[in-house]
Amino acid sequence: MILFVRHIVYTICYYLYVIVIPAIYNRAYKKGELQYLSASDFAIWKKSMINLLKECCKAGNNFRVWKVMYTFALSKIDVICKAEASSKDTPIVVLCVKNDLERIKMLVEHYRALGVEKFAFMDNGSDDGTFEWLLEQPDIDLYRCFEKYQSMVKEGWMNRIISYYGFDRWYILTDSDELVVYVGMEEHPLKDVVNFARRNRIRRIKGLTIDMYAEGSPFAKTEDIRRDYKWMDVDTYFEEDVVTGQQVYKRFLGGPRQRLMSSNVVLSKYPLVYFAKGTISDNAHFQYPHTLLPSSPCYFGILHFKFIDKDLKEYKRRAQNDSGFVDKGGLYRKYMDYIDNSGDANFMYEESVEYKDSHTLEKIDFIKIMDF
Repeated sequence: MILFVRHIVYTICYYLYVIVIPAIYNRAYKKGELQYLSASDFAIWKKSMINLLKECCKAGNNFRVWKVMYTFALSKIDVICKAEASSKDTPIVVLCVKNDLERIKMLVEHYRALGVEKFAFMDNGSDDGTFEWLLEQPDIDLYRCFEKYQSMVKEGWMNRIISYYGFDRWYILTDSDELVVYVGMEEHPLKDVVNFARRNRIRRIKGLTIDMYAEGSPFAKTEDIRRDYKWMDVDTYFEEDVVTGQQVYKRFLGGPRQRLMSSNVVLSKYPLVYFAKGTISDNAHFQYPHTLLPSSPCYFGILHFKFIDKDLKEYKRRAQNDSGFVDKGGLYRKYMDYIDNSGDANFMYEESVEYKDSHTLEKIDFIKIMDF
């Protein structure tokens, strides 16, 4: 009975939004928010958003994608500075940020070393110098939006930024605390990864998120993030089947947060994506169309610097629901409970491995090696 009622509700909502979404998009276009899109690309975004909604309604899950569609059309995003897009042989790195200067400097340095020529940042109201530093960088296009952050709202912003550069090119979708790594990257820049993907007809590449930790306590004071947060788990990850829309694929779980805090956070992501016409980033972990998820091999590690010293104050606020952040599933409460109650909190264990270079990834069974 519950499933029947749910199906009826989703069906009604779908037909309602089939009317509402085009109306919203057409209004945004007339107001100038989407006028930079060609007529054909504008039509593609509308159609693909409707198709995504139809899939979610039919499957009866993840109806939150409505926020992605709404934000894409109606968020007030200022173009602070934008130059011509770089060569399609190297991906554009796209991310949203607020007040994370030290990690942003680390991220930009990392991807510049891998041959990235273009970054596209959406700043969400930084006041710690992040915005000013980004503005000074010649290879960074800068956008700004002061609206309230939510996870699905962020995906709307990510799609909006991508729409400025267009379909049929490669993008790296990331967060400010993540660095994509792969075996052999010291000799092979991202251009080689793109060529490998083209030869093998791969449209997106899967990654395993690897929480990096210090030898001492979590949130240890640091002046060099990568030097101090260099330890990782290699043997605590596992896979499980999950359904997205109507597609079954495997996602990664595990790592130190599961090992110490019983926190089953999703560790699989698809950071390198070829945005063919109709592609949408509808989740921080994957993209639509979901039919491509099972065929995406895992060639990436994603070094995740989540527990550095500057994070402690903010995570406490999130755990207490005092920051405007919705602590879905009580994740941040689990983090703080562990820190407060473990006595001598430490992520290290006898099987911890030091990340020395990209070949350290070979110790993780799930990460494959690209044949460049």
